[in-house]
Order: sequence, then C-alpha cells, then structure tokens
Amino acid sequence: MIIIDGVTESGGKFRPSAWAEMLIEGVGLAHFGADHKIHYLPFIEPATINGNAAILMDEALEAAHPEAFAEIMRFAQENKLQIRHEGGSMASRSASSAAPASPDKRRSS
Repeated sequence: MIIIDGVTESGGKFRPSAWAEMLIEGVGLAHFGADHKIHYLPFIEPATINGNAAILMDEALEAAHPEAFAEIMRFAQENKLQIRHEGGSMASRSASSAAPASPDKRRSS
C-alpha cells in the first residue's frame, strides 16, 4: 500500500485541506452513488493521518488505472508530498477492521 501524506518533504502542511478528495475525484476514481454520497474505488481512499489529509492507495491501482495512478504520483512528487510504502493492500485493510491505519481515518462508503 502507498500512503501519500499531506505533509511536504520540508514538514509543512499541504493546502487546501480537501486536496486528497479533490485529487481522487479529479482523476475519476470516485463517483456519487444513488444514496447521494461519494464512493471511492476499492483501490483508493482519502484519510486523515495525524490531522493531515492523506491518500491510501493500493499498488494494484497502477495496473487497473495506470493513467490515474501516474497522475496521483506525479501530483505528489511535484508538490513534494511525503510518500511511503507499507505492507498489505486496501482489500486486506477493509477486511480487517481491528487495526485501522489511523485513529482519525475518514471513509465514505
């Protein structure tokens, strides 16, 4: 899993605070459901980590949606956001609710 933190390499908070949702929606990885709520593809979701917006992204997104994956990574690199890799996948995270990635993680389902 790839985690893109809303913190720059120099330690500053990236703005605007809704950047993660806007980026995911902008590359076409979210849609509004019949319930009038936004739904994200299973490979990606916005989150809040230590009070900062973030993106949790499964590495399988690269094969499933290569252009969207490339655009998200380009955005993160261009804006010097912190990127880290952790073991596991979004599917395994969703199946295991015992240990969430962060205590203040948001998810719209």
